[in-house]
Amino acid sequence: MPDHHHEGLRMNYFFLVSRRICAVSPSTPLKLLTIMGLLINLLLGGGIASAADWCGTLQRERGPYDYTNPAHTSRYLRLVEAHHFTEDVRTLRRGASSYLIGDLEYTLNWFPNHHAALDTLTRLALREGTPRPRGSRVEITCRFKWARDVNPSDAMVRVIHANYLMRTGDQAAAKEQLVKASELDSENPEAHYNMGLLFYRLSEYERALSHAKEAYSAGYPLPGLRNLLEGRGYALGQ
Repeated sequence: MPDHHHEGLRMNYFFLVSRRICAVSPSTPLKLLTIMGLLINLLLGGGIASAADWCGTLQRERGPYDYTNPAHTSRYLRLVEAHHFTEDVRTLRRGASSYLIGDLEYTLNWFPNHHAALDTLTRLALREGTPRPRGSRVEITCRFKWARDVNPSDAMVRVIHANYLMRTGDQAAAKEQLVKASELDSENPEAHYNMGLLFYRLSEYERALSHAKEAYSAGYPLPGLRNLLEGRGYALGQ
């Protein structure tokens, strides 16, 4: 189904840029004209560019590092978290060394797939009602793209993304992320628990039950999913 809202935005930008170009003088620098021409080409070239197109890659002098790789976390994680991902930041009370978004983005610049920091960023975005929280340099879509770049096999990144998409109302995209997560890691109890919760919210109770059984058989401690399913008549047994 076409996204008429974004289509309208594209057309509005087209007319705005067209009027600006029609008004340029002969002295307008060639570089500026080239940029404006590329913009029009993008707007007229069919659909909105994907995250891979407009997010680019996260480049740093050091890193970025993989949150699931012990060789990476043993060197830098403790220092980064001690100064930038404190309990105040995790609970969205206040920043540690700067503004809240500054500490979150610092943590994610070092470890793009830092599970707790990614989840905290989604909660901040949801609290502010925008995919780009105040002061952020990019939209949250780029953060998930960079998290996948640093470790394409990290299933929890998919689960966190799915949870965010579900809470924004994009159930189809959330389900897509869940399917990919289950393909990546069929034995992760936390992934199974979260996937069970999200399938429950999608009213796919049989699939939620299947993931719940996997999570609880592996000793997952939280009873929330069990209680939800039993309330719907789906017993997990002992």
